[in-house]
Amino acid sequence: MLRRFIFCFLLINCLILINGKCIRKDILSISSGTSFGRCVGYCRRSINIKSSPKYELITLKEPNYIQTDYPSVEKQYSFSIDQWKQLISLVDPKSFQQLDETIGCPDCADGGAEWIEIQWFNKTKRVHFEKGQLIKGFEDFINQLRNLRDQYVNNI
Repeated sequence: MLRRFIFCFLLINCLILINGKCIRKDILSISSGTSFGRCVGYCRRSINIKSSPKYELITLKEPNYIQTDYPSVEKQYSFSIDQWKQLISLVDPKSFQQLDETIGCPDCADGGAEWIEIQWFNKTKRVHFEKGQLIKGFEDFINQLRNLRDQYVNNI
């Protein structure tokens, strides 16, 4: 009886992994950033918020190509479990996975691009969209990521 239970348990977990069912509690990291194609200076700015091995937020700003006046800058900050729970509560993983990889025309006419990436145990999804725009159903999530980017990237 115990063997049958263990076998069923393992089979169900394998099927979940194979089918790529991603849920909030399985999120390992959430990243968000902006970039400009025709740019001198710090053209790319991003944050990466990790839940493992410890909760932390990593900021990065860098040029598009090597520029001695603009070296890449990275800084780590602590991020609380409460901040993490609040952030992941703003996103529906299933709906996020259904988004197109590119929405609108990011960085057309050098208007800038914005992106969000979510990494689960078994999958990663990145979505690019026009800087400053919102994606229907993800407005609060995008605004929170923008607030975090502004708060932390501007301090490095």
